[in-house]
Amino acid sequence: MSSNTVFEHVRAELADASGKVYNVQLDLTVKEMLVDERTMPVRRAVAETALSRMSGMMVPDGKYTLTYTFDGVQEKHSVRVVSGTLLAG
Repeated sequence: MSSNTVFEHVRAELADASGKVYNVQLDLTVKEMLVDERTMPVRRAVAETALSRMSGMMVPDGKYTLTYTFDGVQEKHSVRVVSGTLLAG
């Protein structure tokens, strides 16, 4: 079994405790597990999540709930934003 790394962009929401929502774009680093080079991936997992600089959205530092959809499944995580960088909550 081998693996492949791909990069994807997805739309996401960052919501703070007061209910303010920021619509952002994420840059995802995705690891794909392959049986062989000629087949579709048997499993895909997000290895890294970052706020895209391309979205032009400045999100204030603080704690947020991050919500996005990856491979048809809604993901929801507690995160922090520090100087424009997304960190685990």
